[in-house]
Amino acid sequence: MKRGDGVDAEDGAPPVILRLIPQILFHDLTPVLLAIAAGWLLGRYLDVPSHPAARLSFYILNPSLVYMSLVRSDISGVELFRFLGFAASVPFVAGGFSLLLSLALGLSAAERTALMLTAMFVNAGSYGLGVVQRAFGDAALARAVLYFMTNNVLLNTLGATLALHGGGGWSWRRLLSIPTLYAALAAALVRWSGWHPPEPIEAGIALLSRGAIPVLLLVLGLELARIRLEDRRRLIGLGALVRLVGIPLIAIPLAHLWGLEGPAWQAGILESAMPAAISNVVMAMEFGIYPRTIAGIIFLSTLLSPLTLSIWIAWLRG
Repeated sequence: MKRGDGVDAEDGAPPVILRLIPQILFHDLTPVLLAIAAGWLLGRYLDVPSHPAARLSFYILNPSLVYMSLVRSDISGVELFRFLGFAASVPFVAGGFSLLLSLALGLSAAERTALMLTAMFVNAGSYGLGVVQRAFGDAALARAVLYFMTNNVLLNTLGATLALHGGGGWSWRRLLSIPTLYAALAAALVRWSGWHPPEPIEAGIALLSRGAIPVLLLVLGLELARIRLEDRRRLIGLGALVRLVGIPLIAIPLAHLWGLEGPAWQAGILESAMPAAISNVVMAMEFGIYPRTIAGIIFLSTLLSPLTLSIWIAWLRG
């Protein structure tokens, strides 16, 4: 991928990246942020519950999006292997980095787990898919779907185990209950066999897939409206900084290592730069690991993400 030095030839002119940031904020991120804000307003002032829409997304819309994105994508077998390797390695490296950082800072065991969870698992679905599609189009979206699936699987397995400090907090039943896995398998079967469902059926799946991202963004807004903060500012600030800046910087050499380029490079780096996943709050509440602190990291990283994501998008376009 082409990268420039970000500096104009004319003396005194601002760097190209700095001039791109306001444009990206307005054109690429504003539509996504408006959808999130609409959900936040519904949750904050009309007390609309998020659970029904979240279940609709989880069982119907998300699998439809995964299926259509993979069936229509141009991802080769080699690129698929490389991208899945990258998407799986980022959370592990992020966990190792945040563990070493928390040990160096003398954080408690619960604080270490809170920092690790929010560093490892990102909002790759409701936020990430919308931003990637808006910034880089459908080719990058197909790769972002793979990142979303990988992050989701690891959250429901490794994340739960980490939350229980190795106490066996997950089962194969939890893993096998993720509908997007079956959608991905169905898409792989269609691509391998060359057989497609009848046109009306595939058109119906495509229709459902177009509703996935808007509903995911509304659900994110509804969930953010319910977050309550506590006064643990140092850890919250550190968690947001690690999530938005530290982990994407770590992801860059990993992307080079796995040989990503083009839409895969753009989707991989941008997904790694997303704010912390809302699902971390559910995990924290389930296992009692500073749920309000984790909620604070999620809220702050989401609040700051338009600025940091604009910088990352400008750099990826450079």
